[in-house]
Amino acid sequence: MVSGLRTRKRLGQHFLKDRSFAIRLVESIGIQPGDQILEIGSGEGVLTELLLKSSARQVYGIEIDKRLCQFVKERFRGEKRLHLIEGDFLKFNITSICEKKHDLRVAGNLPYYITSPILFHLLENRSWIKDVVVTVQKEVGERLASLPNKKSYGVPSVFFQTYCDVKSLFRIPGQAFSPVPEVDSVVIQIKFGSESKYSIKDEDLYKKIVKGTFNQRRKMLKNTLARLIGDNSILDGIPIDLTRRPESLSVPEFVTLSNEVSKQLGKESLGGEKTSK
Repeated sequence: MVSGLRTRKRLGQHFLKDRSFAIRLVESIGIQPGDQILEIGSGEGVLTELLLKSSARQVYGIEIDKRLCQFVKERFRGEKRLHLIEGDFLKFNITSICEKKHDLRVAGNLPYYITSPILFHLLENRSWIKDVVVTVQKEVGERLASLPNKKSYGVPSVFFQTYCDVKSLFRIPGQAFSPVPEVDSVVIQIKFGSESKYSIKDEDLYKKIVKGTFNQRRKMLKNTLARLIGDNSILDGIPIDLTRRPESLSVPEFVTLSNEVSKQLGKESLGGEKTSK
C-alpha cells in the first residue's frame, strides 16, 4: 500500500492496487476542460492522482477516514485544484460544491458495505449530477441493470432505470485490491439526463407503489395495491393485469400503474363518485 496505513474493516476499505484499472476508470469518465469532479472515498489517492492529471477544473474528494484524509492532503500538498473534505458522504450536501444543475461528475471506488445508500444519495441529488463512474460490487451492478422476470430485478433496478441510464463498463477481479475482497467488482456508468425519462404524476406515490409491491414480491399486484391504497375500487379499469407480480412489470408499466392510480385518487379527492363531474 502507498500509505503504509492498515485498512479498517469497519469502513469496508479495499484499496485498488492495480493502477491499470484506475486508469481505465478515469478514461471512462471522458473528462473535459472545465469539469468539476467529486471523488467519493479518496483512499490513498490512486484515483485522485489521475483525476488531477486530467483537464478537470476542480477535483473534490470526500474521505471519512481521518488518517487517509491527512495522507492525501500531504501527498498532494500545493495542488490548488484539489479540495479534500473529511466527512461522511451520506451526510454531505452535494449542492455546496455545485455551481449549476447537471454539472457535477462523480467518480470513486465505493465501499461495499454502504454501496446502496451511496448510490441512492446520488440518485436523490440527480438534478445536480451529470454522470457517475464508480466501482461497485458485481452483484450491485447486475441489480441496477437487471431486466424484469429476473431474481436480481427489484427496487434498485426500477428506480435507477426510471431516472437514469445504467451501464456496466468492465469487471475488476478481487486480486486487483488490497486486501483482496471475497467478491469481484464492476465499474458502472450512470448518466443523469437534464430531462426526466418518464412523466410521473406523483413521485411519492410512485415510490410507495414500487417499494410496497416489491416488499411483497411473491404476491399479486391487486392484493398488495389494495393494502397500500386502501380502496379496491380505485383499481378498476387500470390497463395492467393486476394478477401479475411486481417482478414482471417493466419500468414503463410501473409508471403507467402509478399514474393511473394517481388519476383515480385525484377523481376521488374531488368528492363523490369517480365518474361524476
